[in-house]
Amino acid sequence: DYTKYRGATCITPNRTEAEKATGLAAGSEEQNNTIARKLLVELDLETIVVTLDRQGALLLERGSEPIIVPTVARQVYDVTGAGDMVLAGLAAGVGCGLDWPNTVAFANVAAGLEVEVFGVEPIPLARIRHEVLKQAGRLQGKLRTSEQARLEADMVRKTGGKVVFTNGCFDIIHAGHISMLERSAAHGAMLVVGLNDDDSIRRLKGDDRPVNELDDRARVLGALACVDAVVPFGEDTPIRLIEEIRPDVLVKGADYTREQVVGYEIVESYGGRVELIDLVEGKSTTGTIERMKAK
Repeated sequence: DYTKYRGATCITPNRTEAEKATGLAAGSEEQNNTIARKLLVELDLETIVVTLDRQGALLLERGSEPIIVPTVARQVYDVTGAGDMVLAGLAAGVGCGLDWPNTVAFANVAAGLEVEVFGVEPIPLARIRHEVLKQAGRLQGKLRTSEQARLEADMVRKTGGKVVFTNGCFDIIHAGHISMLERSAAHGAMLVVGLNDDDSIRRLKGDDRPVNELDDRARVLGALACVDAVVPFGEDTPIRLIEEIRPDVLVKGADYTREQVVGYEIVESYGGRVELIDLVEGKSTTGTIERMKAK
């Protein structure tokens, strides 16, 4: 008896429930729209959201045309809790002032993540935000803003993993770089690489550097399986990134001492640690450039 919901802000029946409430068949776009309009008018609702499984959700607001808010096809392990997650997502979106299309999109993402786990399991907000960014096309490859990297790092930590951070110019990638990055990644579940932009490299190494521009260097780093995120920075040091991302492990080459590692005191202040990794002898970008010039 859906009359008990008369005057509600929103109701969220699934396809079967909507059919039973109206006595009408759902299926085609026209049929679904007719069911939604009937419930909206007869129950004097402000909004109705009819969930349509893999088709997403049908949103109809008073005075507007119905729209389909699509969802992403997922590997479904257990639908338990998905409906509750939709309701929680809708409440969160409305409470935060989102419009209804964005609210429903947010709820769809949250419910989609829920069906990928067994049983009823809370989905961390950081994971939902990461998935929203991913679906919006704002996460291309492994290049990240500091905020995007922080969201991913938060997600990793909430699932018990450790976040590792290192930084450098990585102008001409060589075996020494690969060795250090692989060994850095072994210290945690996510390796974030802070990458000096072109201007900061010129300030550090001179006007004839970098050899490779930022986009090229970032793409090469992103192609490495051991690297999870590449975050460019324009300052002379990565201190801002370290403060924002808050890595659990801060890695530099063993040519540094612990006290010389930028940000060591910040990382250690919240229980993180510094790791110094031995360099591969005879491997350096400067040495590579000098050998090329000699030829």
